[in-house]
Amino acid sequence: MAKLLGRARRLPIINWNYTFFGAHLQNVGSNWDYPQERHAAFEMIYVVNGTEGIDCGPYTYSLEKGDFAIISPGTLHHVWAINNLTYFCFHFDLDEPTFEEHLIANSKIVYHRGETITKNVTDDMDRMIGLLPARLAEDSANSQIPELSEGWPLEATADEHYNFTDKMELQLLLSHIILDLYKGVKRTSHIKNLSTMQYAKMIRVYIKQTMQRQVDQAISSPDNITGLESGNVIADICSQLNLSIGYASRLFKTYYGSSPKSYLSDIKQEIAQQLLLKPQFNINQIGTILGYKNPANFSRQFKVWTGLSPKQFRMRKVSHFVDQRLFSENFNTFPKENINDEEFKKNFWKSI
Repeated sequence: MAKLLGRARRLPIINWNYTFFGAHLQNVGSNWDYPQERHAAFEMIYVVNGTEGIDCGPYTYSLEKGDFAIISPGTLHHVWAINNLTYFCFHFDLDEPTFEEHLIANSKIVYHRGETITKNVTDDMDRMIGLLPARLAEDSANSQIPELSEGWPLEATADEHYNFTDKMELQLLLSHIILDLYKGVKRTSHIKNLSTMQYAKMIRVYIKQTMQRQVDQAISSPDNITGLESGNVIADICSQLNLSIGYASRLFKTYYGSSPKSYLSDIKQEIAQQLLLKPQFNINQIGTILGYKNPANFSRQFKVWTGLSPKQFRMRKVSHFVDQRLFSENFNTFPKENINDEEFKKNFWKSI
């Protein structure tokens, strides 16, 4: 097979997860003040009219009309209206470590209207605003605080008001914004320029990057899955950043409230749940991908995470979201000679 594809030109594997949430347009008075908080995802804030203040640690910024801010995951921040303010805000996450590493290590917090990157990004945010229901967009443009009617319930059910085309347009606009950010953010000359906060964020990025490589390798070569030496992950990352494990752990805990080891465990849990919904991997393979040499150890740890065994989790989730017969027939261990044997399928499903 390798010889047959020896002269092929290839495109990369793309195994990304986009998340877009919390998007809203709002007009507020000068007494508006939002308490300090932090998020697990990136936050974008765009000032449509008025002036907004932002505190991020020891730094304070003012955003005027046409400016935008990007706040990295885990950053404590506080925002308020300096005068009557119309702002657009959303959160996003792209499970792609190269982008995260670049943006966290190199981006500013505030980009002003005159910068090239700002025009590109805000043009797409204006298009996002254009997808809002007409009444809400018009109310904000007229500097009135919109009141939600019975036809527009709270954000938890706003999803019902958008069709597939709207959502695809939003994803395309988000893709444009992400690409403009990646191209427009200037790279720092050397890793020594990083602040302690950026070091903590880089540890987070490298942990996710290491685990994502494991998944990509497994998807690319499912018959040649190699185990990850979990005990070496944190040590290898600290070595790359020229930090001691103790110092790196203290930095990480300062900004994230937990240890790198705990965050690695969270990423493993997230990946385990994702892979259990992929029929091409059996439970033993998933444990190997995550660095568990003994399948029983993986099962015990998964039950600590979720209260369910991997088998119970898979059966419960797939029974809700995926046709069970299609799921079982796509297992690489399913004997194709039994493809039309309904009784065999039923028993196979019970066994996975």
